[in-house]
Amino acid sequence: MPKINSNLLKLKKDYFFNEIEKKVLLKKQSKAKILNLGIGDITQPLAPIVVEAMKKAADEMKEEKTLKGYGPSSGYAFLKQKILDNDYKNFYFEIDEIFISSGMKYSLANISDLFSQNSKVGILDPAYPLYTDANIINGRKQNISYLPLLEENNFEPLLPDEKLDIIYLCSPNNPTGQVFSKKTLKNWVDYAKKNNSLIIFDGAYEAFISSKDSVKSIYEITGAKDVAIEMRSFSKKAGFTSLRCSYLVIPKNIKTLDNLSINSLWNRYIDTKFGGISYLIQKAAEATYSDPGKAQINSIISTYMQNTKTLLFGLKKLNYTVYGGIDSPYVWCKCPKNVKSMDFFDKLLEKNICAIPGIGFGSSGEGFVRFSGFASSEIIAEALLNLGTL
Repeated sequence: MPKINSNLLKLKKDYFFNEIEKKVLLKKQSKAKILNLGIGDITQPLAPIVVEAMKKAADEMKEEKTLKGYGPSSGYAFLKQKILDNDYKNFYFEIDEIFISSGMKYSLANISDLFSQNSKVGILDPAYPLYTDANIINGRKQNISYLPLLEENNFEPLLPDEKLDIIYLCSPNNPTGQVFSKKTLKNWVDYAKKNNSLIIFDGAYEAFISSKDSVKSIYEITGAKDVAIEMRSFSKKAGFTSLRCSYLVIPKNIKTLDNLSINSLWNRYIDTKFGGISYLIQKAAEATYSDPGKAQINSIISTYMQNTKTLLFGLKKLNYTVYGGIDSPYVWCKCPKNVKSMDFFDKLLEKNICAIPGIGFGSSGEGFVRFSGFASSEIIAEALLNLGTL
């Protein structure tokens, strides 16, 4: 038998969110009603037009003239064109710079496979744990530099003194809920150009941004097309968490130090390791760009953001120090009285409330918990009442 990839043994024993779920399941055994404010999953039904689009696409499979077999690994042109016409109409990308993917988790976990094991990687702290895990699997554990998001700096990342090859940025940020300023993003684009670095920009929560002048795309920053890959998700925007659909933008002009096109490398990579997204799901994604689709999705997002604001202002009324919750569905809440985040999680669970301890997102997340506005308004209202008795 072959030996194991030893880098897998460098991962934490269990995926962090699985650890939380085990504690919650143990609490459920006591027949307690869990008020889940940690959820990053959808709770609202899919937009009707999305469901209808899938039904119509399924019906096409009954007819020889409209039957679809294997699709292109990079996605169907009809969906790519909708993305270009709606999300990137001012940025002048070509259709083969768009890649449809099976959710951002797939893209984020695999994009690092393209690069040398010796690449120096910058990862926000706190951040989605996948960034770190993917690079550990690729043998870069010793090459990761963590970029702290600190309260005194409004949770925006400062430029490092060292040279980084790959930089992961996420805005609106998960878990802090903050949108990075245009000045901060410009500083990072300028840094990447100066140091010949690649920015991987996670824009999963872009659809929740409502503040005037907030940056929705890294490509709003001059020069970003020379240094940045952007990823966006239909999971958060349109509730595709069970359907799995997202996309990447990889400009053709971005090259490795070996002068190889990252766009071409990714295209070759997915031709080998990825079979593409089903036609039905891509037709569902296409429907989100129709006028009725936009209206229905905006209504769903509005519901989530209203719930988030109820949570945000309810926590403020209870004298908690909170951040985010304006341009993302997450509220970053400071633990009271310098309590550790896992200890505060346990206290909340005693009140049947589930949040996500900040330490699970990185050492700089210690002393905070993440609350989610994806919960229903009824759950949020009951949780706030319980918090009032803590």
